[in-house]
Amino acid sequence: MPEKTSVEARLGVDKWDLDRQSHIRIADQELCRKCVKKPCLIVCPAKVYRWENNAITVNYAACLELRACYVACHEYGNGAIEWDYPNGAKGIVFRYG
Repeated sequence: MPEKTSVEARLGVDKWDLDRQSHIRIADQELCRKCVKKPCLIVCPAKVYRWENNAITVNYAACLELRACYVACHEYGNGAIEWDYPNGAKGIVFRYG
């Protein structure tokens, strides 16, 4: 049986062309503080979001552009995440294989 490749190894072949400006914003940290479930911390496989010092921090450079965080925040959280695709051809470049 062929050996399974880890998620980390598969993501390791992808590359990022980062924009200087984040494509993810927190509209209001107070909404995050009041959010009971904080689904963004759970659904993002790249761990873009962290709960630090009573606030959500965003590491946009790690974003896989799945937009699951936005959907989860608006469906199960308080709707604090503002999310757009990166400018131009910036962001992640998936390499298959």
